[in-house]
Amino acid sequence: MQQTFLTFSKAELDKLKPSHKSYEVSDRKISGLRLWISPNNTRTFIFLKKFQGRTLRIKIGRYHEFSIDEVRQRAIKLSAQIADGIDPTVQKKAIKLEPTFKELFDYYYKMHSQRFNKSPEHNKRIMSFHILPVIGNKKADKITREQIRNLHFNIGENRGKITANRVITIVQSTYNFCIKEGYWKGDNPCLGLRKFQEHSRDRFLNLEEIKSFYNALSQEEQIFQDFFSLSIFTGARKSNLLSMKYTDIDFNLKRWRISETQTKNGDVNIIMLSAPAIEILERRRTNNEQLNIPSLFVFPGEGKGGYLKDPKRSFDRIRERMGIDDIRIHDLRRTLGSYMAIQGASLPIIGKALNHKNLNSTAIYARLSLDPVHEAVDLASKFIATVGIG
Repeated sequence: MQQTFLTFSKAELDKLKPSHKSYEVSDRKISGLRLWISPNNTRTFIFLKKFQGRTLRIKIGRYHEFSIDEVRQRAIKLSAQIADGIDPTVQKKAIKLEPTFKELFDYYYKMHSQRFNKSPEHNKRIMSFHILPVIGNKKADKITREQIRNLHFNIGENRGKITANRVITIVQSTYNFCIKEGYWKGDNPCLGLRKFQEHSRDRFLNLEEIKSFYNALSQEEQIFQDFFSLSIFTGARKSNLLSMKYTDIDFNLKRWRISETQTKNGDVNIIMLSAPAIEILERRRTNNEQLNIPSLFVFPGEGKGGYLKDPKRSFDRIRERMGIDDIRIHDLRRTLGSYMAIQGASLPIIGKALNHKNLNSTAIYARLSLDPVHEAVDLASKFIATVGIG
C-alpha cells in the first residue's frame, strides 16, 4: 500500500486525491497517526502502534468528524494508554459490549416482569411510551441520576405524578434485577431520587352529572352508549370491558369471568352483573346475531384484537356536551363504588365488587359511608339539645 509522509493540515489533506487503490499518508508530527483514503475517497484517521509484539491498528474516525488538533490529541491519548500497558482495542470492544438500557429492560421483562409482576404488559406500555424514546438506546452505564431526575420531572409535569412515579419504579426495578442477577455491573442511577407525593383520585359523577352524562351519551352511537353504560353498571376497567367476550359471561348466574391474564392484579376477577347490565348484554347479543356479526366480543370493532378501539374520542365529545373537563373514563368505575358506599355497602363488599386486591384501593370510599355517622351525630345532637333546652 502506497504511503507518504506530510505535516497534517486541512489544506494539505484536502489536496489529496483518491487513487485506483487505497493508500495512506502519515503525519510527521505524531508517529503512527495516518489518514487512509479509499478509491471512492472515503477518508479515515487511524493510529498504528506496537503493543506486546503486535501492531495495533486503531480507527479514530472519519476525516470530516474531527479537526487536525482533535485527531492528534486522540492519537496522543492512545499512545499514552499503550505506554501504560493498556490495549485500547480491548477497552473499545468492552464499551461496545456494554448493554443499552433497552437491553437491560428486555432481560428484566423476560426473566422477571413477565412471570412475576402483576401487570407486565402495563409496565411494557409505560416503558415503550415514556422511557425507551428518551434513554432506551443509551448505554446503561452512561445514564446519570440527573437524566433520570429530569425524566421524572418532565413526565410529572406533562403526564401526571402517578405516571412519573411509575416510570421511576420500572427503571429502578430494571437496574436492581439486572445487578442482582449479575447481568450487568454498575450503579443504579435511581438511588436517592424522591418520588412525587401521590393523592388518590376520588372523583365520581354526582346525581346531576349522571343526568347530564346520559343526556350527552344519548347522542352517541349505540355501541358507545352501551359501552359507557356498562362501565358504570359493572365498575370494570376500560381494557377489560373493551375485550369482553360472550364466552366469559354466565347469563344464568349473572357473572362475568375475567381471566388472570387480563387483570391488573393477576387474579381471576368475577364481576357480578346487575339487571341493567344483563339487559344491555342480552340486547347486544341478540342484535349481533340478527345482524350476523360473527364476533366473540361484546364490542366488536377494528381494534388490533378484533374489538372496539379506545373510545376516548367518544368520551371527549360527551364531556364537551356536558361542559365538564375534569372527568375521566375511569371515574365511571369509581361512580359505581361511590354509590355503593352511599347506599350503605361495606368497604369489603365494595372491594369485592370492584376486584380490589389491596384494601387501600377501597379506602377512598370510606368517607362516603356516612349514614351510621350521620345517625350517631343526629342522636347525640338531639340528646344535647334536650338537655340544654330542657
